[in-house]
Amino acid sequence: MAYLMRSYRNRFALLVFSLGLLIGVPAQAPAMPCEEPRSLQGFLQPFLNAFHRYDHHVIVFLADHPDYEAVESMITYRAGQQPLIRAFITLRDGTQIDHSSDREFVRDRAALLTEREVLYRPIHFEVSEVDGVPRVQVRFRSYRGESIALDAAGLTPPSPDLGGLINPGGHGGDLAILWAEGSAPVSPGSVLTIDGVPFALGNPAFGGAAGFYSAGFQIGVFYDGHLELRPISAPRRVVVGERWVYRDNLGNRHTYEIVDIDGDQLTVHKTTTSPALTEEILTAGLVGGQLELRSVRATGRVGDELPIPPAPEGLTLDLSTPGGFSISLDEHADLVTGIASLTEQRARTVWTLQPVEPPWTASATVTATVTVRRGVYSIDSQTGER
Repeated sequence: MAYLMRSYRNRFALLVFSLGLLIGVPAQAPAMPCEEPRSLQGFLQPFLNAFHRYDHHVIVFLADHPDYEAVESMITYRAGQQPLIRAFITLRDGTQIDHSSDREFVRDRAALLTEREVLYRPIHFEVSEVDGVPRVQVRFRSYRGESIALDAAGLTPPSPDLGGLINPGGHGGDLAILWAEGSAPVSPGSVLTIDGVPFALGNPAFGGAAGFYSAGFQIGVFYDGHLELRPISAPRRVVVGERWVYRDNLGNRHTYEIVDIDGDQLTVHKTTTSPALTEEILTAGLVGGQLELRSVRATGRVGDELPIPPAPEGLTLDLSTPGGFSISLDEHADLVTGIASLTEQRARTVWTLQPVEPPWTASATVTATVTVRRGVYSIDSQTGER
C-alpha cells in the first residue's frame, strides 16, 4: 500500500495569467524596488486543487460485488462545528461517487467538479480502540439508495511502517497525493453489508488484504473542474495590503492579498468564502514586466484565519525551476515530480503538469486552461491522458 518515493527536486517558474492589457488598464508608478508589472489585472491561481486532513480513514475492498470495487470513509473534527464525514464508493471502472455530511461543502463541490458525482448524505462514523487496535463503524445510504454498513477492525495498532505515500490505484481519475502517518491492515473478520447482505472482502493487488485503517490521513488533489471568476477589483500598485478580488459563478468571493514583498518576490494570501476551496499561500516573482507564479501552498483551512500557518504546512506545488515541478505534503518533500509547460495565446493560456515520478502518477497529466471572455476568467482543469 505504502510507496515512499525519493527523487531530485525539480521545479519551474510559471507565468501567471495576466491579461489586463486586453482590458486597457494602465501601469502604475513603481511601488517596490523592482520594475512594475505591465498590468495588475488578472492575477490568479489556475489550478483547481485542494488539501484535506482527516483524523481517521478506512477503506475496504469488495471481492465479488458486480459494480463496487471499494468503499471508504473518513472524518475530520472541526472546531466549533460538526465533523466533516465523507464516504466514497469506487466503481469497477475507477469512478468514484462522493458522499458528504456537509450540505454547503457538497453544493460547491458538485458545481465545481465536472467529472465527479457529489451528494449530501448523513453519515455515521464511530471510532474506538482496544489496546491501540482501532475499530471503525460507518453507516450511510448510497447514491443508489442502498443501506451500507461497515464494521472494520484493525489487525494491529497503526504503524508508520505501513504509512507514507500511498498509490491510490487509479481511483477517482484525479491526480491524488495520499499520505498516512500510520496504517494497519483491516481484520479478515471485518464486515460490509449492503441492504443487509454481507459481501466478501479482499483485493489480490494488496495480497488479498480486506482493507486498511489509517490515522492522520492527508489528501492533496488536483481535480477535473470548472470555475468562473469575475473581477471585482485589482491593485493600483504593488504594495502590501493591496488585493485582487473576484466573484465566482456560485457567488463566492475570492481574495488575493499581498502580504509580503521581498525584493522582486511577492507573497499573496488567497482566501475564499467557498466551503469547498481552501486558503492558499502563493509566491510570485516580477520578471520581464510580468508576474510569474513560483509556488502554491494549500493549507486546508477554510476562510481567512490568521496568522498564516508556517511553511511547509499543507500541499505545496513548487514551480520555481524552469521546466519542472514538484509536489509536497507538509515536510514530506518532492512526493511527485515532473515536467511543466506553458502555452499562451490571445485571451487563452494553458498550463500542463506531466508527472514523471513516482511511475504510477505518469498517466495523471494536469491541464489547466484559463480563458478570458468579456472580462470573465474561466478556469478549466483536466487530469489524466487526453
